[in-house]
Amino acid sequence: MKAIQYRTFGGPEVLEYVELPEPEPGPGDVLIETSAIGVNFPDIRERLGVYNRAETRVGGVTLPQVGGLQLVGRVLRSGPGADKALEGRKVMALMPKGAYAQQAVAQAGMVVALDEHADDIAMASLPCQGVTAFLALQACTTLRQGESVLVQGAAGGVGSLAVQIAKALGAGTVIGTASSEARRAFVRSIGADHAIAYDAPDWPQMVLDHTGGRGADIILETIGGQVFDQNFECLAMLGRCVVIGSTRGPGQPLAPRRLMAKAQSLAGVYMPSFFQRPELIQRALRFLANGVANGSIKPTVGAVLPLSRTADAHGLLERRKVQGVVVLDPQA
Repeated sequence: MKAIQYRTFGGPEVLEYVELPEPEPGPGDVLIETSAIGVNFPDIRERLGVYNRAETRVGGVTLPQVGGLQLVGRVLRSGPGADKALEGRKVMALMPKGAYAQQAVAQAGMVVALDEHADDIAMASLPCQGVTAFLALQACTTLRQGESVLVQGAAGGVGSLAVQIAKALGAGTVIGTASSEARRAFVRSIGADHAIAYDAPDWPQMVLDHTGGRGADIILETIGGQVFDQNFECLAMLGRCVVIGSTRGPGQPLAPRRLMAKAQSLAGVYMPSFFQRPELIQRALRFLANGVANGSIKPTVGAVLPLSRTADAHGLLERRKVQGVVVLDPQA
């Protein structure tokens, strides 16, 4: 089978289009013939060796590696103990590695069957970012009916899905932040009630104004830097701030006692850590599949490239030349 492998860390040029043996499903696994493969920023960080640095405090990569976390395809066969009912079905899967290939192995507990009419490319764009957004709202905290949500970086992959998921879960006011008017228009188009600029000097006051002075019940934080600290100026009593990322760096340390005055909570989400809780990932995948089927979630695909051009796909993401997920076609 054809696959994308890298033997050293580095830029997109380390990604090699190679011939590899067909993988064998182990206990609890299924072997999937892939039809569409999503590309994510964690794939790039793995390729760069970021997760092998001690300060990141996450699991490293063992070389050589076939990267990739998410795919759609058809189950060819099951390993010992895996659900035989999945054989022959179209599925969406999330996995720790190995998706950049014409055939891939996934844990059956992190696979969901799709309708035969489901759009492979659209569904392959969802798992990593969609599962992250869902877990932030339903595992790291629990969004309750009518609560207000502030999504930082709402035009990005995780943020844009978080806006839609929050609405589908029954949120009241949803506010998204974005860096330009064009991106704010996109945020409003996907269901946000308000879209504001996170670099405006008075943006916390805008959040207070949009929530009747109460502040946001939940803040999904992706920016970092000064914005991280400003979040607490507009977080409601009993509000919860969930850290998903920090594109501007971690910012200043937060004094724990600052949370006490309004009984607030601070949590973090790192999707790969949930691989040890596959039932939560499968719940998220089912929610995403159902959301697309009923129209409450609309995937955003930025580009489709052949598997052989994975290096170009990484380059598009790194240079921020595409809005939406880049999807690879393993059969092109």
